[in-house]
Amino acid sequence: MDKLAVELLTLISFYACTDGGPTGCSLSLVSRRIREVSRPARFFSVSLMTSPTQIEQFLECLQNERARATDMLPRVRHLCLSLFGNGTATTTSTLPASPSPSMPAPVGPPRSRVEFLAAQRRRAQQWHTGQDTLDEQYGRIIPALIRAVAPDVHTFAFLQAQWRSTSVIRCVFPNLRELTLVGGDPSFQPFAFVSSDKPLYPALKRLHHILAWVGKDVDFMQWGLHAPNVTHLRVSRLDYHPRITVETLDQAIGENEPECFPHLQSVVIQPCPAPPPVARMGPTHLAFRDYLVYLERLAERARVPVRVLPPLEMPKLMPGVDPQQKCIHRVKDEWLDRVEGDGDGCWREGMHGRQAPIA
Repeated sequence: MDKLAVELLTLISFYACTDGGPTGCSLSLVSRRIREVSRPARFFSVSLMTSPTQIEQFLECLQNERARATDMLPRVRHLCLSLFGNGTATTTSTLPASPSPSMPAPVGPPRSRVEFLAAQRRRAQQWHTGQDTLDEQYGRIIPALIRAVAPDVHTFAFLQAQWRSTSVIRCVFPNLRELTLVGGDPSFQPFAFVSSDKPLYPALKRLHHILAWVGKDVDFMQWGLHAPNVTHLRVSRLDYHPRITVETLDQAIGENEPECFPHLQSVVIQPCPAPPPVARMGPTHLAFRDYLVYLERLAERARVPVRVLPPLEMPKLMPGVDPQQKCIHRVKDEWLDRVEGDGDGCWREGMHGRQAPIA
């Protein structure tokens, strides 16, 4: 290692720093020489999954390393960003168990309807208080982070949870090739505030929407304008509400809109979970059956090959296991699969016919 040229060591560092950050941090601690030669690659791939504090510390570190660089600036090429923190528990973990000392929370399960409703109110109060705190923290650091990485990032997995953005970040992602979104469109960059003649994602090739937990509208006609070079489109957990999401998807990939996603090659659709099984079908089950028929007809009239996967099968809930954590880890694993070894990631189902549901 001591005899290799600096240029070779830097190139090796780029091949090594594909695990979301740990290798880059470890290389910076080896020696002064290794820290210098690996500095351009230190933030090649970054995974920020735990808390606003982690994001703030990363941003400070990135800015400091860029200030120290004398040749190649450290740039983030691959980013996985979760605003869920450590699952839903993060929202309330820093809050007291009861809203006030005068109203202690009862120990054990509720013994009456009054206690049950009181527990639900406390949980709602804790959630809203925690969410307000997260909104304030993220509103302070996310705009700075996005502005710092947008010019250079190539792959971006964004789990935005219920974050309520109060600011609009005016930037373009000129080099972004692959984008995974959990929870609808990026709330910090609504299409209504951007001119349609200046695409936000001009180089985007693969777009994956996971419509989980929040029923936000996704207008695929707008995506056709702002990501005109998309070749692969996947929509997971697609529900029949809100209707604008299903209807604009149908319109965007239909034969009557050849200018929307003009380079589209394939589409994968995974419906939302089916209603719980019952002895006799009710209106909900009949509506879901009709919805699946609608999706099959949507695939038949599309201008590109469309694969409709079986409805998502929800895993059984286990005590102490946050159902959101499974989706969070799954998205990160698929992002790493694309970054580390150029694997199929979430696209394996459309390529090879294997099913691996997104919870």
